[in-house]
This record gives sequence, structure tokens and C-alpha cells, in this order.
Amino acid sequence: MKQVISSLRKIMVVFLVGFMFLLGQAFSLVNVAQADVTTPEGIYYKGAPEGQYNQNNGIQNDRQVKNSQSKLKGTADNIREKLNLDEDTPRATKEFFNDTKNRVDESADFTKKTKEGYYRTPSSR
Repeated sequence: MKQVISSLRKIMVVFLVGFMFLLGQAFSLVNVAQADVTTPEGIYYKGAPEGQYNQNNGIQNDRQVKNSQSKLKGTADNIREKLNLDEDTPRATKEFFNDTKNRVDESADFTKKTKEGYYRTPSSR
């Protein structure tokens, strides 16, 4: 009987120590795991404290953003020019798309009309 009480006492002590540790962590006012965010990615995702933003709630490194935007715009213009995205689609391509669309519609209509399937028994013929 003494061994049972002794083992229960040890279990209760371990449980209470763990509970007090977790309780202390929950109500502590110390912010241990916070770091200053200085990278552009961190600032972009609003990981920086409020004091690091400028007056307009924008990113401080506007020069980098404008430089990146101009490079991306130049790349997009180059791709648009090389792929002729500003021109209309050729008539032969439109005819091909329409023909393919009609074939797909006919196939879809055929599958809608059939009543047999893998989950139904075939009808008697």
C-alpha cells in the first residue's frame, strides 16, 4: 500500500510541476521569440514592427521596388512582343478551336445519352 501511495505521489508531483511550467509560460509577459525583421521579404509580408514603416504604411525601400517593377515591365513587354500577344488570333487557329470545340461538344452529348456505366448493369440487347 505504501508503494502505491508513493508512486501516486511521484505522478502527482510530476503532473503539478509540468502544469505549473505551462501555466507560467502562458501568463508570462516576456516575448522571448521575437526578432527584428530587416529583409525586404519580411517587411513586404508585414513581419516588421509598426515603427519600421514609413508615413504611408508602405515599404521603406521604395527604390528597390521601383527598380524591380521596371525590370518586370520590360520583361513583360519583351515577351508580349516576341509572342505577338497584341495581334488578333489567325483565322485558321480560330477555325481549329471551333472545330475542336464542336467535336468535344458532340462527344459530351454522346456520353450524356448513354445510360450504361461502370456502376450500372448493361441493358439487355
